[in-house]
Amino acid sequence: RGLRATTDLSGDGLVVKTSTAGGDGAPAFDEDGAVALLTYTARAASGQLLDEGVQQQYTVGDPQIIPGWDMCVRSLAVGEAATFTCAAKYAYGAAGVPPAVEPGEALAFEVEAVEYRGNVRTSSSFATDAPLTPRTAGAIKAEYEKRRAARAEAEVLGDLAKADRDAARRDAGLNPLDLAKNAVSDVTEQFSKLYFFGFFESATGEENPWFLKPWLTFPAIFVGVALSFYALLQTDAILLRGESSPIPGQSGFSLSNN
Repeated sequence: RGLRATTDLSGDGLVVKTSTAGGDGAPAFDEDGAVALLTYTARAASGQLLDEGVQQQYTVGDPQIIPGWDMCVRSLAVGEAATFTCAAKYAYGAAGVPPAVEPGEALAFEVEAVEYRGNVRTSSSFATDAPLTPRTAGAIKAEYEKRRAARAEAEVLGDLAKADRDAARRDAGLNPLDLAKNAVSDVTEQFSKLYFFGFFESATGEENPWFLKPWLTFPAIFVGVALSFYALLQTDAILLRGESSPIPGQSGFSLSNN
């Protein structure tokens, strides 16, 4: 589909929009505080790339941003893509920002509005965006008890399944390799259930990569710290002294690390 008719956003012909895709809906970001998820490129009229972003958030009404950019975002509907030309009056003015933007130089934007993410000024609280997330003390306690009961039930069912598994293997004849696999699996499962590694792990249903699993990363951190401490001791970078060691204010005290 070809380019659509242009729209004069500033009323004086200095900020002009040309919609290239979507744009059938009403503008979604026309109120101060509206949060837009945008994919965009920004260039000087010379073609010099100034900025680009993929699914970056922008809050409408930010006084630190040039007015032409804000004007462009306000005009977009969700899912719409458009190109914009913005004269210096609504960008960096007569002074420009040399050498990237020459004095009096216009700007050109290509913007796609990916998503509307609410309004930071009108939302009553973060709970508005996720009403099912427990936030009060009573709701958190109830959710905790619910998950603890579900985990207890899952553990009972898991124990029954393991018993059936072991009985089946005994009936079929014991295989040492299978026994070793079962033992490792059982130990890993019990280790991952420790409260220290997060009772609410994967609460959203999303799985971390294997190298970010708490049951792996926490022990790795402890081992790394222990090895580092041991290495420092072996190189005399850290000295352990007894109770008779001199302390500040006593004769014989020295700030030397030897």
